[in-house]
Amino acid sequence: MVIAYDASQFAGQSGIERYSRELIRAMLHTYPDDRIRLIGDTTQEVEIRGIIGKGTAVDVRPAMTSEHRVALPFRRLVRMVRERQLTSAARGADIVHLLGPQKIVPKATRLAVTIHDLFPMDEGMELDPILARRFPARVTQQLRSANVVLTPSAYVAGTIRERFPWYHGPIRVTPLAASDAFRPMTLDDATRSRYGIERSFLLFIGRVDGRKNLRRILAAWMSLPPSMRSEHDLVLLVPGTDDALQRLRQEHAATFRDASVRLLSNIPSADMVGLLSAARALVFTTLGEGFGLPVVEAMRCGCPVITSNITALPEVGGNAVLYVDPRREDEIADAMAKCLLDDALVDELRQRGLERGRSFTWEATARATHD
Repeated sequence: MVIAYDASQFAGQSGIERYSRELIRAMLHTYPDDRIRLIGDTTQEVEIRGIIGKGTAVDVRPAMTSEHRVALPFRRLVRMVRERQLTSAARGADIVHLLGPQKIVPKATRLAVTIHDLFPMDEGMELDPILARRFPARVTQQLRSANVVLTPSAYVAGTIRERFPWYHGPIRVTPLAASDAFRPMTLDDATRSRYGIERSFLLFIGRVDGRKNLRRILAAWMSLPPSMRSEHDLVLLVPGTDDALQRLRQEHAATFRDASVRLLSNIPSADMVGLLSAARALVFTTLGEGFGLPVVEAMRCGCPVITSNITALPEVGGNAVLYVDPRREDEIADAMAKCLLDDALVDELRQRGLERGRSFTWEATARATHD
């Protein structure tokens, strides 16, 4: 079987980009007789080959014009060109698999689409209004074109049936996983020194957007007694541009003046594994997740997890995490305090998380996808 992918969004650290890389690696390993075709932008061949690995039998086709290399008013025109280029480069494949909410859909005989969530359609998620306005049409186009839809959770499958009742095609759940790099490891002195980690800490991982609920997480932290904050830190691991991070600092200027709040950005993956392994808990109380990949990554590292009791997160966390209402700052603060002060609880959550984390593997994701 020849499977073609749009690999133009393949390199970053978002959950969708990590899913894209890990799924394709697992498909290559699990089904070596299949042929994988990765279609990227004209400037991406070296980058894509570097991600997949030297010597890997994969067909890389840098065929598409990058829309980011032209001025904003011309990007819609470029997307029309990209659609034709993607369709041409995918010709001859048995199936084309779109890995996320791409803006273009190729004309393909057979098309599989992964839809990770529908949160831009939910006003309560506090997302970019431009994305919210354009998103329904984008999903509609994918659903009308798809022969099969893949989702990371039963929750997302249910929301698609609810929001788009006219779609009667097949939906298959293919849960995500964490790479083998996520395992318990010691946070060495050099890494601690590099990031100024001197005390026990809670960890937040997420982008700067309203859905990640960082505003309430920071408010919950600041509501803890000063004596507690004088002995522990809240470390924020936030990917993003310098401008986005500067806006975050300005928006929460008073909070960032507190010495217990630390902001780290765009750190290497190995250091993230070390921080997860050493943290008292991951605070991942977002307003909604289609899966919640950081929860699995934390569990695989033996890191206790505080997460939300809504959307797909209970599917992922099972009985191995501490649940809160993400809109209740007092519940978030209470869970934070428990994980800082209760060693027995932390040890129990570590063991439960390690056991549950082992049930999520990329090989299982690849097999469900291939089926």
